[in-house]
Amino acid sequence: MDLRDSLCRFYYDSTVSDLRQVNKTGGGELSYNSIMYLDVISYQQALGVCTVTTLADTLHISRAAATIKVGELVKLGLVTKTRSEEDRRVSYLSVTGPAALALERAARQVEAAYSQDEIDLFCAILDIFSKEYQKDL
Repeated sequence: MDLRDSLCRFYYDSTVSDLRQVNKTGGGELSYNSIMYLDVISYQQALGVCTVTTLADTLHISRAAATIKVGELVKLGLVTKTRSEEDRRVSYLSVTGPAALALERAARQVEAAYSQDEIDLFCAILDIFSKEYQKDL
């Protein structure tokens, strides 16, 4: 398999996994839109901070719309809100449950199988792809 095939396969597998999650709930409790929110929250959480404000700013939506969606995800037990100790008006968001576990399992397998230099190279390569995707937005 070459680079393009591997990237297409990864994107395909990610998309199919997301759609299967929707089908598990019959599209009722968990919509594709909700899964996309979980992906964004998970990424921002990995960067160190995710709040309703950062989520709204990233998606170019109102804070009210982000608050409503986050409330739905909290009710489903997929997102938790933790109040900031420094500023009680701020709550940090984090993804819980299966969505968080799959990424963590994959990261642990990569860390066990590859050296830090190889992981750093892989991260640099992924950064190139991310930057190219962002140019189209």
